[in-house]
Amino acid sequence: MHRIRLHSTPQHGACVTLSAAQAHYVARVLRLHAGDTIAAFDGAGHEWRLRLLRVSGKQVQAEIIACQLADTTALAPVVLGQALPKSTKMDLIVEKCSELGLTTLVPLYTERTVVRETPERLPARIARWQRIAEAAAKQCGRHTLLDVQTPQSLADFCQYSPTVAAKILCWEGERQGGIRHVLESLREAESYVVLIGPEGGWTGAEMELARTHGFVPVSLGPRVLRTETAAIAITSLIRYSRGDLEPYGERG
Repeated sequence: MHRIRLHSTPQHGACVTLSAAQAHYVARVLRLHAGDTIAAFDGAGHEWRLRLLRVSGKQVQAEIIACQLADTTALAPVVLGQALPKSTKMDLIVEKCSELGLTTLVPLYTERTVVRETPERLPARIARWQRIAEAAAKQCGRHTLLDVQTPQSLADFCQYSPTVAAKILCWEGERQGGIRHVLESLREAESYVVLIGPEGGWTGAEMELARTHGFVPVSLGPRVLRTETAAIAITSLIRYSRGDLEPYGERG
C-alpha cells in the first residue's frame, strides 16, 4: 500500500486535509480516487490507514479508518558519525542506511574532509537529506524517520557521544579487531555509535582522539571500502548481528 507522511497527529475518525504537494502526489502521480485507501505515518512511530473522501490535483481530504499505536519494538539505537563525502554520496548513505534501520546520522568535518558547506548552503543540504530520509521511510515501511543532524566536528561528536554506548571506529588499517568478533561481543549493547572517515582516511591525531573517547578500531575486511560502502555495510552488520533483519516474530 502506498504511504504518505503526516506532519501532525490526527484523531481517529477525524478528517485530514493533505498538503498541496501530497495532494498532487495522490491525485496525479498515484492516480487514486475517492474511496481508495492509503497508509500514513508521522515519523514518530504511529501509522494510520486513510480512506480518501475527495480527490483533486489541488486538495485531497481523507478520513482515519484505522490506527496503529506507537511502535513499541524499537530497535537498539545506532548513531553514525559520517565524515562528509564528496559529490552526492551522502544522499546514497542517507537513503540506504535509512532503509536498513540507522537511527541517527551526524555528518562530520574531519581533517581530510574536502566538502565544507557554507552557512548559506547548509540548511538546503540538510533539508535535502531529510527529504531523502522521509522518502526512504515511506518506501520501506519504516515507522520512524532517520534523524539527520547538523554537521559538526569530530571532536564535538566524540565529546558528546554517550558513554554507555558500544563505540566502533571503522579503520582499514586495523589488523586484529575483526568486525564479526567485535559485534559478537557487543550483541547485548543497548546502543551503538559508529565512526566512518573520509575518502582520505583518518589521521593519526584523529585516531588517538577517538580512542581517548572509547572508540574501538574495527576492520571491515581485507578490502578498502569506499566511505559510502562502509556506512551501508556497518549498518547492515549491526542490524544482522542483533537479529533485526529477521522476519517479524523470529528475532533472537
